[in-house]
Amino acid sequence: MPSEPPETVFKFTAEGVDLEFAGSEAFVERQVTRFRSFLENAVGLVQGTPAAPAGTVQPAAPAATGAVTAAAAPTAEPATFTDFLVGHPPRGGRGAIQDRILLAIYFMNVVRKQREVGADDVLYCFKQASWEKPKNLHNALGVLKRNVGHLQEGSRRGLYQLSPVGLKYMDGRYSG
Repeated sequence: MPSEPPETVFKFTAEGVDLEFAGSEAFVERQVTRFRSFLENAVGLVQGTPAAPAGTVQPAAPAATGAVTAAAAPTAEPATFTDFLVGHPPRGGRGAIQDRILLAIYFMNVVRKQREVGADDVLYCFKQASWEKPKNLHNALGVLKRNVGHLQEGSRRGLYQLSPVGLKYMDGRYSG
């Protein structure tokens, strides 16, 4: 039996509006095209500003409330997670897995302005960095949330974002 193509998901959050499309790539592209003017207005594109080519999506602006921001975020955003790691090397030894997870979430929250991050986002970053996949990622995320306090819950189960404590910790690690 042939396997079905993977589901494509598009998520957008701005000004208290959460928009999510899931389905085939063609379906998601049609929906993004249909809502394009709304999306461009929401991210602040003005008349005369060139929009992204068809089939590409501009990064979403952070939500007005609950968005992660950082004073120490670099002004020139790295294009990829591996570019980001050049200035933010992970520590080794004890706690290295948790540190790598925090780096991935910090990158997604602060650099990419993605308000909430799931396990798939973390695994994507690990793959980009050619790191070995954590043996129990969901457990590590739970520890970082419940025991360490560096993560907080997202809008639904399995979604996280840096807590203010986690953001302060990450900013402190790389601010000097």
